Amino acid sequence: MKSKTRIKSKPDKAIKELEKINKSMRGDSSVKVGLPKGSNDYPDGTSVVMVGAVHEFGSPSKNIPQRSFLRSTMKENRKKYLRFFASLSKKIIQGKMNKKKALNLIGLKVQSDVVQKITDIKSPELKSRDGNPLVDTGHLRQSIIYKVGN
Repeated sequence: MKSKTRIKSKPDKAIKELEKINKSMRGDSSVKVGLPKGSNDYPDGTSVVMVGAVHEFGSPSKNIPQRSFLRSTMKENRKKYLRFFASLSKKIIQGKMNKKKALNLIGLKVQSDVVQKITDIKSPELKSRDGNPLVDTGHLRQSIIYKVGN
């Protein structure tokens, strides 16, 4: 799909190139990162999705503070993700990459950042132990995945 079509001298060819790019971009373009329904629960049967939600949003009734790892990662890296998306979009338009590969790269990058955020969180601390409040067995961190599309 790499093209050096000159629009002034060959508008029909340029239109065909744009139509090819448009066709290649059709379909689901979503990337989801987190703990999907059906995630691998803890060995004792505790839902990893529930544990993730409690840490992400907190539970005032149980006196558990918020320890956001998903929303905070997205907020802290927003500009970086927009630049990354722009560079991948340019590669798609130039024919150097397809949409599916670009979406997988985005998912992998965000997944990696979320896992790193879980590793780096130090507060609010747990009263029962020192260190990272989200890494005990590592199960929550290992359960973070990304999916492209549905």
